[in-house]
Amino acid sequence: MRNQNSIFTTLGASNHALEEREQHDYYATDPKAVELLLELEQFSPVIWEPACGEGHISKVLQAHGHEVISTDLVYRGFGDPEPLDFLTETLEGFEGDIITNPPYSMGLEFVQKALESVRPGGKVAMFLKVQFLEGQKRGLFFKSTPPPNRLHIPFPAGLL
Repeated sequence: MRNQNSIFTTLGASNHALEEREQHDYYATDPKAVELLLELEQFSPVIWEPACGEGHISKVLQAHGHEVISTDLVYRGFGDPEPLDFLTETLEGFEGDIITNPPYSMGLEFVQKALESVRPGGKVAMFLKVQFLEGQKRGLFFKSTPPPNRLHIPFPAGLL
């Protein structure tokens, strides 16, 4: 059994990591990060968490009164037990916001799909590595799809 603290670690996402990467790039979000996000931003009463894992994000959102639709490609004991591939499937008539920590290797694809999946004026919040801001493909993406009002910079490591 792995060390419980390791589920909140991002170091395994580096190609310089000493350990193997988690299957499907699964690195859970520390609930404190979600609390800090909710201090900065308000969201729709309904939120879709399409990479819910073990529910680390969803449980905090529920505790704050949100109705959370929790889905994932891999069922890890939380959310809808029926697998849902966020990149190829959608929720018919979805009217809420999206908050998730996508698999690192599919960050850009998740952001693009999320922006297509929310109603006009809807919000998308992604927990991503700071390296997401770099690279040619993401540079082109940000030129054609700039953040509408602000881009939250990741929390200093000391906070998490």
